[in-house]
Amino acid sequence: MNRCIATISAGLAAATCLLAAGCGGNDGGGSGGSDGGGKDKASASSSASAAKPAGPIVSAAEAGTILDTYEKVNNAANVTQDGAELGTVEGGALYQQSLAQYKQFPTYSAKVKADYRKPFTYVDRHFHIPAGGSWFMVDAGVSGGNFDKGERQLIVFQQQAGGHWKMVLADDFTGTAPAVATSANGAATVVDPGATVAGTKLSGLGAAANDLRVSGGKKAGAVLADSAVRRNAVKEYTTRNDHWGKYKTCLRTDFEDAGAKWDSAYTTYPQTYALRTADGGALVASTSYFVKLEFSTRPEQCTVVPGGDTTVYLHGDQPGVRSRFASLNAVSVPAAGKPVQLGGDVQLIGASS
Repeated sequence: MNRCIATISAGLAAATCLLAAGCGGNDGGGSGGSDGGGKDKASASSSASAAKPAGPIVSAAEAGTILDTYEKVNNAANVTQDGAELGTVEGGALYQQSLAQYKQFPTYSAKVKADYRKPFTYVDRHFHIPAGGSWFMVDAGVSGGNFDKGERQLIVFQQQAGGHWKMVLADDFTGTAPAVATSANGAATVVDPGATVAGTKLSGLGAAANDLRVSGGKKAGAVLADSAVRRNAVKEYTTRNDHWGKYKTCLRTDFEDAGAKWDSAYTTYPQTYALRTADGGALVASTSYFVKLEFSTRPEQCTVVPGGDTTVYLHGDQPGVRSRFASLNAVSVPAAGKPVQLGGDVQLIGASS
């Protein structure tokens, strides 16, 4: 796990990210009987349980150990790009991104390689742990490695079969995440991904983030408020053909949502995780997939030559290149107003002609 790297992919600058994961447990309950007078003790016990909210599925101390384990394993795996080792603590779209970075590692500059291998540590940790379900969220600063001062990550850990935990999402952001609402026992409240908050369907935020590149934010992306994250993504759309120079007459770049016909092998983790915030809104971490198309409008005159990290997937002249990206999205959805993107890390995960 490291931070974003700027590389060249088939002639177009494309953001890539180096990211992070962990382990925990859950709790259970009991039952009662009935007394000689016929009063049901189980009912009394149930009433008492209803009056006392359930606590978090793991304690903050357990969550801290999970994060510590991830940190240790990730730092070791990054030194030699050991995907199998990293896979013991990392999963989902985050692991998909990390494996792609390990594959692309030979194309990185000497400086980027050195920075990638530098150890990092999580500091100023805030754990948001629900009372039920199989995942929890972390908002933590990152120190060391090649992270900028003040950089943070919004992280999601998912419990796996067998009870261990893996980090499945980690999105870099700067600034402050909204306060998360908690119960009397300190548990965070999960919001269903299909819910609508302030007019925005939470499960649609991934498509909204993709649309900033696909249409410049004129369609699904119109729901997102102005922010540095939004402006940077829209700039990729507005400048998408600038790099072609004198070849603009026959070479073109476009973006689109990843589709089932060509991209099903890549789009395996479309997930949304959401928690209620103190103001009644939601803090959302999600994954989405988009495609960058670079192609020739006059194949008899121009061809696309893959460059940078794309060369691990394709070599030589191509009539067109279809590059797939996994996007990790962190969004604050206020109780009133437009959702604000906190972060949006993207990574090339594959390409074909």
